[in-house]
Amino acid sequence: MRTSRQVLFAAVFLLGSLAAGAQGSSAGSGAPPGAGSLADLIATVAKDSGKRFVLDPRVRAGVTLVGENPSRVSYEELLTILDAYGFAAVQTGGYVLVLPDAAIRYQPLPFVADAKNAPAGEYVTAVIHVRSLPAAWLVPILRPLVTRAGDLSAMPCAGALLIVDRAANVRRLESVVKALDTGVPIKPPSCVMRLPDR
Repeated sequence: MRTSRQVLFAAVFLLGSLAAGAQGSSAGSGAPPGAGSLADLIATVAKDSGKRFVLDPRVRAGVTLVGENPSRVSYEELLTILDAYGFAAVQTGGYVLVLPDAAIRYQPLPFVADAKNAPAGEYVTAVIHVRSLPAAWLVPILRPLVTRAGDLSAMPCAGALLIVDRAANVRRLESVVKALDTGVPIKPPSCVMRLPDR
């Protein structure tokens, strides 16, 4: 009788210790209130916005929001959060594809004539026209300002820059080009057409 009581007492004590330890560890290392998986956050935004999402298999991350309730995140705010975690979104075929930002330039991004109307975190394709300076001269100056996932190239003789980047950064680059593109137009010698001698 005494032995069975001792075994029962030991079992209760052991279970109590395990429960207390588990409770203590979850309290000490528990996630903050705004923490959760990126997939769960996207599901919440999908429900609120009515948009349909397709997630690339590589889209996995734990997200921590401080001072923000995950249930109140809008689609535009989600674009900013995705950028912070190295992902991007593009709307195509009735879906929003979420994928690593390194692959975003190969997607059918919207072409915008004016980046002011696009959401700040949306990746877009834009053309900036240059009047005074050769466009190719601006590429090495502007390239460090382009995001890692973006792209910048020039059409030298057409005086145009082709940019793939977040709309907010395209707006910044447009401001920089406007500030630099002043003075008498300079035409690179390679772009000067020579008429044949008669």
